[in-house]
Amino acid sequence: MLVRTLQVVVHCEHKTLWNMLMDRLQHPERYMQGVAEARVTEESRDVYICEMTLHGERVKERVLARPYDGELRHELIEHPQFTGFIVRKIVKSARQSPVAPLYLEYDLDLLRKSLKVQGVVRGEEEILTDLETEMQKVKIRAEESDSRG
Repeated sequence: MLVRTLQVVVHCEHKTLWNMLMDRLQHPERYMQGVAEARVTEESRDVYICEMTLHGERVKERVLARPYDGELRHELIEHPQFTGFIVRKIVKSARQSPVAPLYLEYDLDLLRKSLKVQGVVRGEEEILTDLETEMQKVKIRAEESDSRG
């Protein structure tokens, strides 16, 4: 079981960071390594069904967008190794200050499907490294976008 919270401080406005998370939802290849053929196959009010090829494996997820909470909840529908959720969310560092930095937080709650290894399986540390790299790309793009705006 992989239960972990990853967090990074981001110096930008809430709206800018939310826009980056939505861009990541629509274009994961801009933020993640190993992504090919990414697309949103279904979209309704605040629910998206996304499919991609990630490191040569098919991944399908249902994403619930909660803009007022600054949260995207990714439920893995099809994944070669895991079932579970990854919640990407924006957390305020201070309640009163509108200029206080934000936290970009990823809450992982993943369960490995099988301990049997078939071919090359990416380990938990590699997955965490990929997510940390993604967070840094979101952070940099948000801060750069905010400074230009």
